[in-house]
Amino acid sequence: MESGLKEVFGSRKVELYQMMAYHLGWQDEHGNDLETNVAKRHHGIACLATCYATGSDPSIANLAAASIELVNSFCQIHDDVEGGNPKRNNRDAVWWIWGPAQAINAGDGMHALARLSLLQQVEQNLPTEKSFKAIKLLDKTSLELCEGRFHDLQAQEKIDLNVEDYLNMASSRTGSLYSCAMELGALISSSDESVAQSMGLCGNNIGLAIQIRNDIEEIWSSSENSENSNIEFMNKKKILPVVYAISKGTISEKRRLGEIYFKRVLVPTDIPTVRQILEDMGAKEYCQNLVEKYHLDAKLNLNDSEISTEGREKILEFINLLLL
Repeated sequence: MESGLKEVFGSRKVELYQMMAYHLGWQDEHGNDLETNVAKRHHGIACLATCYATGSDPSIANLAAASIELVNSFCQIHDDVEGGNPKRNNRDAVWWIWGPAQAINAGDGMHALARLSLLQQVEQNLPTEKSFKAIKLLDKTSLELCEGRFHDLQAQEKIDLNVEDYLNMASSRTGSLYSCAMELGALISSSDESVAQSMGLCGNNIGLAIQIRNDIEEIWSSSENSENSNIEFMNKKKILPVVYAISKGTISEKRRLGEIYFKRVLVPTDIPTVRQILEDMGAKEYCQNLVEKYHLDAKLNLNDSEISTEGREKILEFINLLLL
């Protein structure tokens, strides 16, 4: 995974790429190399794992996997600017060090590098028709990611968001990139179109499960006293437990939640109160059941695909590592 990413950067020396290397976990803010990589590569690994599971040496998909990770980094950098998040992977975010304007440059540069990486990939080992499909898939996914973030920001100002709206947003915001990663891995592996589509559906369900699990952890697994915890809650983002409670609760339950959640400014001490209200309304249990549903759906997508038993087991192992 790392070799594919570093191949994309090559010998680029402008400080812009130092910012990118910092975000990717290769360097500190002064440009010094780090021995331990602080970032995860779940999306790129999903691409490589699918390439392997569908019958090919995963190394042939290194550059495609790199393109997926670069698109993810493009989104992360912009997310941190949009949300005012000062931290990423327990380090200062790019914008916190270099400022929002330069962070936007770094994020946009990541997106351009992602396309260049995939173009290098298709030049190496893909027929023209599949090359076109690969580029189209990456661009379509990038647009879906932007749409998902648009709707996510838009939802912060709404009080009538329902569960269906939220799941559509989460599918674009998170599910689409896992879907792209796995479909692209199958495409690079020269799998037939039905296998690639099944892998894409599997990836989308994985992404939905991860997004909902993260929403649960935002309320129930973080300490309200720890630095930078519960930042999405404090920014009044419509995470699923809150969306469920607002859309499904009785008038009195909604009023009880609204007295806290729709204050002008939230403070960390509001979290235990909201947590208890959501538990009383069954929001936590509902979200946990949805995580299990999408986890099961991902497994069913694998069963529907025509891949080897060994390949299916490897993907299941990867899904379990992400979700269990």
